Amino acid sequence: MSENDLEYVLRWRNHPDIRRFMLSQHEITLAEHQAWFGRASRDEARALLVIEEHGQPRGCVIFSGVHKNATAEWSFYSAPGNPAGTGTRICAEALNFAFNELDVHKVAGKVLDFNHPSIRVHQRLGFTQEGNLREHSLINGTHHNLLCFGILSGEWLSLNKNMNDQ
Repeated sequence: MSENDLEYVLRWRNHPDIRRFMLSQHEITLAEHQAWFGRASRDEARALLVIEEHGQPRGCVIFSGVHKNATAEWSFYSAPGNPAGTGTRICAEALNFAFNELDVHKVAGKVLDFNHPSIRVHQRLGFTQEGNLREHSLINGTHHNLLCFGILSGEWLSLNKNMNDQ
């Protein structure tokens, strides 16, 4: 991700179909977004990615806690209006990057219990649901569970090898 990506990444993030699944529900201002990017882009333990297909930006993936052999947390969203399956494809590319380039041991993510598209992406990619933080997040006056998912490097590499061998 570069400064040139900020305008459309902010537009994606503030889109109602994306924002409703975020832990922070408010509409983010340009100033907030620029300040976040300024901090995040200087953080060596973060990787900020915009994934493209055929030269078109399709989604955003953010890794934090990035260190060799560590557990990195991720968050992601696909650009609104993408064709079905785009989220899974961009996340698969990001996992390849995390395990092959960033050399992390594990990727972990947290998903609100009503975010069925993200839950399906995690399941399709071979993540294991490792926990359920009960009534952990207050969203629009209602407490929701936060589901914890994880996948280990060896699991991802084995899954990818099996998919490529077919």
